[in-house]
Amino acid sequence: MLESITISVQRYFLVMCTASLKYLILAFLTYYVSVVIYGIRWKLVLRGIGRDAPLLELIKAILASIFMNNVTPMSRSGGELLRMAWVSRKANIPVGVSAVSIVYERILEMIPIFGLSLLGMSYFSSGEPLPFVVLGIAGIILIWIKWGAFVRISLRLFKTHISEDEMGKIVSLRNRRNLNILAVFLSSAVWILDVVRLKLITMAFGLNMAWSFIAVVSIANLLFGLLAFTPGGVGIIEGGLIGTLTYFGIPTAFAVSITLLERFVSYVTSSIVGFLVLATSGGVELWRALKSQ
Repeated sequence: MLESITISVQRYFLVMCTASLKYLILAFLTYYVSVVIYGIRWKLVLRGIGRDAPLLELIKAILASIFMNNVTPMSRSGGELLRMAWVSRKANIPVGVSAVSIVYERILEMIPIFGLSLLGMSYFSSGEPLPFVVLGIAGIILIWIKWGAFVRISLRLFKTHISEDEMGKIVSLRNRRNLNILAVFLSSAVWILDVVRLKLITMAFGLNMAWSFIAVVSIANLLFGLLAFTPGGVGIIEGGLIGTLTYFGIPTAFAVSITLLERFVSYVTSSIVGFLVLATSGGVELWRALKSQ
């Protein structure tokens, strides 16, 4: 038994050593470009509800929140609270307003996730992709027409409770057409970069997987993260991603190596960077004050 484990570890190590450094560096860059885009989107949403904050502080808040998400149980259980407290303290924005902006961001993310899901569905379809395109367009039109109902359903899905005044602010954002188009574009860019990052990691091992397949794996990875109850989804995300890759025929050694590198980028290094931001920007005291409330 021990000999079998030792051989497996050696095999995984050998596969890891074959990874291309060029693609790994690009994978790191795509992750932190996504963080900057998150900050820009958040700034735009805050402006849409009459508030503003320095972009650098928003990026710091996001980086620190990633660390908190990675060390607290359930997806985003601690990070979103820290983001609200951060902009409240650093930019004098009321907690209720920052809560509205964060909820609105999460609602916007559902549109590109829906698009990725359609792309993933097309991977299993042997026919033309036109029906999926039509379905996607119809879905976006329905969301636009029934925006208020969509917001309420989203709040239930996210298990988020807000006041009627805050609800009114979110619903009124539908009338900010330019803001919505730009925010959805930025949200889409983030999720596209998420797929690109996974693609780069697979390319680091010399694998050339179809973009639709990568989208399927990316959506599966997202679902594992949302369903995980451990801090940062440790154990659940790794097991789910390895299982998904091997299910679709990726050799176990490659599946394990891809998963370990993806988690090194999205979990290990992001936790280190987030902790450093938290420790050097007064975030520790902010988090303590938040927990005491």
